[in-house]
Amino acid sequence: MDRKDFDRALSQEALPSVLLFEGEEEQLKQESLEKLRAAILPAGLEAMNETVLDNPETDRLIADAETQPFMADRRLVVIRDLPALSGRGEADEKLISWLPSVPETTLLLFYCTGKPDGRKKLYTSVKKMNGVVTFTPLRGTELVHFVTDAFRDAGKECDERTAEYLVFTVGDSAGLLRTEIRKLASFAGDRRSILASDITALATPSAECTVFQMVDAVVTGQKNRALALLRSQLLAGTDRMTILAMLLRQYRLLQHIKIMQYEKRSGDCIRSALGVPPFAVDQYLRQASAYTGGQIKNAVRICFDTEYAVKSGRMQQEGAVEYVIIRLLTLREKETS
Repeated sequence: MDRKDFDRALSQEALPSVLLFEGEEEQLKQESLEKLRAAILPAGLEAMNETVLDNPETDRLIADAETQPFMADRRLVVIRDLPALSGRGEADEKLISWLPSVPETTLLLFYCTGKPDGRKKLYTSVKKMNGVVTFTPLRGTELVHFVTDAFRDAGKECDERTAEYLVFTVGDSAGLLRTEIRKLASFAGDRRSILASDITALATPSAECTVFQMVDAVVTGQKNRALALLRSQLLAGTDRMTILAMLLRQYRLLQHIKIMQYEKRSGDCIRSALGVPPFAVDQYLRQASAYTGGQIKNAVRICFDTEYAVKSGRMQQEGAVEYVIIRLLTLREKETS
């Protein structure tokens, strides 16, 4: 089941007795654990009815799961990052055969950081019980609604276009978005509405957003700004090959725009095909308009050839992205001189 299925089953009190939380989206996973705690643990008696274990022996796990709740209908037993789900080896047969016998008075949760090994016997046993809950990154309108709802919870208002701008700026990690939302809500003070200018002034840009800004600097001939943006990403720990791949992707997107314009596609058709937030479409179109089709073709070749040269060992990673930026700037200077 996914996060929505879990929320629905929780509200209907229809969860199985054994659950396994998995997936890359750790923030949503943790929030769902908190929802689970709030739903089944009586206020003031949480400590008496919850047990959290790290790599327990099977007998200890079973004993805790079979302990009766204290002045409550159910108790919660959480097993964190059990090696039998992600490491070497398998869970012992005693645990596998006991799982269908988990008492109705207990909810047993295997909590996994990231994605466990789906081939493990314990994983397949929980899956047969319909207990696997997968937390994947939010996308599209669901992600926008996550942002607007989070601002509403913080006592602020944010329209969908501004929410898209925040996602574009900081990325789609729910954890990062929560952090930025708290920062922006505090920054706004008594003002209720969150503005795009707040995000520009305060939010920490993702690597992808920085590369977009880098291309903007190249388009407008701002060499120092382009190199400063590159340095900021390198200091933040972003790998040079990752930045190079993003530059290649950006120029391929601009080339795609040029091809569609050459084919005389309508503006609506181009906007639909790009697959980027609506607010960003005009900015991509503006970047594409600064180039001829031949220029963008050359820009793509510069990025691709450099990436291939590094991967094949003919060029060192050190200085590769700087080389690409200088070549792209030179390309623009030749065409505008």
